[in-house]
Amino acid sequence: MTLSKKEIEQPRTPKELVAFVESVRSRAMEEEELRVAGHLRKGYLKEFFDEVVPLSRAASYLYPADYTLCPILGNQGYDAEVRDPQGKLVDHVEIANPIDGKTVADAGQQLVERGFTDVQVGNPGDDLEALMPILFQTASKKAMKDYSDSTVIFNVSALPAFEGFEDRYEGQVARIRRELSSEGFRAKRVVVLLPSGQVVEI
Repeated sequence: MTLSKKEIEQPRTPKELVAFVESVRSRAMEEEELRVAGHLRKGYLKEFFDEVVPLSRAASYLYPADYTLCPILGNQGYDAEVRDPQGKLVDHVEIANPIDGKTVADAGQQLVERGFTDVQVGNPGDDLEALMPILFQTASKKAMKDYSDSTVIFNVSALPAFEGFEDRYEGQVARIRRELSSEGFRAKRVVVLLPSGQVVEI
């Protein structure tokens, strides 16, 4: 059984959202259909990875514990609604998940076919460096839109810093913050979810 739209769009507190993501991962360990759909980003698994997972990682930083977050699938101009304990709508959330789509698709296909992916050779931080042009291009596109009633989250999908390479990572993070700060977003707030799990506000 794969993941349904109804399951994804349930309102949850930040803690409940994290528990939901973990439950889907646990199910995927046991259910081959769900695991394969995840690797191939089939059904609603693309939205799950691109929107729900980053939202779950940032939610506790952005909102009080008793607020509820409800992912909304579709093309309505935002990816989630946030309500206070009285049910009042207090925020919209737009999630940007800049990735190399072909690389992700190829890796997913390899996992399905043989259970492992091609070996990637390089230095720590190379993956984040390669992601930056995609991130900055995505940021420029988001800056052209009006998100004045929304929080915009940029999810940076790369490996965290390796021991001994912290200086390179910190330099890359500084560059990301500098480049995004220069975009002049029309948004309630803009945050970046870093590979370390840290959430930083621009």
